[in-house]
Amino acid sequence: MELICPNCKAAISPDNINISSDLAKCDTCNSIHKASELADSKSINKINNPPSGTKIIIKKGLDDSVELFYPKKGFTLFVIPPLFFSLFWFGFISFWTWGASQGSLIFALFSIPFWLAGFGMLGGLLNSISESQTLKISRTTLTLKKDRLIWPKSFEIGIKDIQSVKMKSVKMNAFSMFGNFSMMTKMPKSFGMGGIEMPAIISGVKTEYFFEDANDAEQEWLISTLDSIIKRMNN
Repeated sequence: MELICPNCKAAISPDNINISSDLAKCDTCNSIHKASELADSKSINKINNPPSGTKIIIKKGLDDSVELFYPKKGFTLFVIPPLFFSLFWFGFISFWTWGASQGSLIFALFSIPFWLAGFGMLGGLLNSISESQTLKISRTTLTLKKDRLIWPKSFEIGIKDIQSVKMKSVKMNAFSMFGNFSMMTKMPKSFGMGGIEMPAIISGVKTEYFFEDANDAEQEWLISTLDSIIKRMNN
């Protein structure tokens, strides 16, 4: 592992690291430091404990990487209202389409956008129930995987390409909220305050949201932990 001098930020030569005495000397500024402390300051594995009762599972790799896993939510009571709404939506559109087709097939085709909206709501509902997320951060890359029933997603970015990790407002509409119930539960807090905020990985070309179903304490811990790791890697 490369050690960096905290005084002048220069790389310390391996020849100037004495494992037995736990000392490391910087040739650039001639300062001497404890090698173990410098190694810990750059280690990804050195992270604070998550909030009590968290669902986040932490796995530390032998290659000085950390994997954060958030399990799928499954079927809960919060699923019932949007599920009934989706069924009502399909029932109403089916009735309307059938009625319109009695007069004109062309007129019935106007129902297509409403069918697509219904399938979008149902797809979002199924994804919200089945989705689990895995975020892995190493010394060079950050990888986010969203495993779900429909359109699983994978995102990878270099550590040096990350501008920031912070809470950022999400643009929502009436239909997309049914695909993520955590958005709906956060609406009362964020109403009139610029939108619903979720953890986001921000680069120069893209913003990627993650761990949307985590509670407020978990999201705050995530932001603080990832921001600290990225700053250590980029220093």
